[in-house]
This record gives sequence, structure tokens and C-alpha cells, in this order.
Amino acid sequence: MSPFLRKTCCIGSLLLLSGVAQAADTVVKWPSLKKLDDLAERCEALADKKDTAGLRKIAPEVKKAAALVEADAVPAGAKDAAQVKQLQSDLKSVTDGIVDPDKQDAEDLTVLLAGVHPIVEQLMETAGLPHVHEAPEKKPETKPATSK
Repeated sequence: MSPFLRKTCCIGSLLLLSGVAQAADTVVKWPSLKKLDDLAERCEALADKKDTAGLRKIAPEVKKAAALVEADAVPAGAKDAAQVKQLQSDLKSVTDGIVDPDKQDAEDLTVLLAGVHPIVEQLMETAGLPHVHEAPEKKPETKPATSK
């Protein structure tokens, strides 16, 4: 291989790797999805506790947040735009079932609201967003010093 060709290949490889590294470093931003994720996680916790009153109270906020996500354009840098659109449609199908939370059957409402979080998780993964929930830190127990 000639020195010119070797140098050209090296430069081309570096540019290609640089582009791949930049693509991997691209952080997808989707604020309305992050907000819905927080609400959906709360729904999951309320559903686990069978807290129907809490679910009825949070349902309108979830429906509103989901409508924003459903209407959003696919964020720049999303891994799989077609799959994101499909998941947005799936989210709409679930939240369309939330009609009148105060009068809706408790079991139906629980199933619908508990079903939002798995879709949101898939949306985040497909879009390329990190999905991390930070649990409150537990402080280590400290024992009083004993004197001898």
C-alpha cells in the first residue's frame, strides 16, 4: 500500500470513528416523555398498592402528559423513528381508554394506568433516552458511640 493511500485510509477511518463516537454521545432530549415517565412510575406504585383513589386523582394529569408525548415529533437522534411513532400510537390507544376516572371501573382504570409505564419505558429505550429512576437514598444507621 502506498504511503498516500495508507494516510488516506487512516484519515478516513479516524473520521468514521469520530462520527460513530459523536452519534453514540448524542443525547436525545424529550422533556414531555421524562415528565410522563415520572407520572407513569407513580401510577405503577399506586396500582401495586391498589390505591384507586390515588389513581383517580393522578389520571387526568397522566392523560394530559400522555397527549403531549403523543403529539410530539420524534426527537432528533432517536434510534428508531418508526418504532417511536408506533409506540406513540400504542400510548394513545391506552390513554384513550381513560374516559372518566372518577366514574370508571376501578379495575379497568388500574390496568390502563399501570400499562402506561411499560410503554413509556419502551419509548425511552427506542428513542435512545436513558431510563433511570433514582430511589431516595437511605441514610445509614448511626449508632451512638458507647463509652467504656
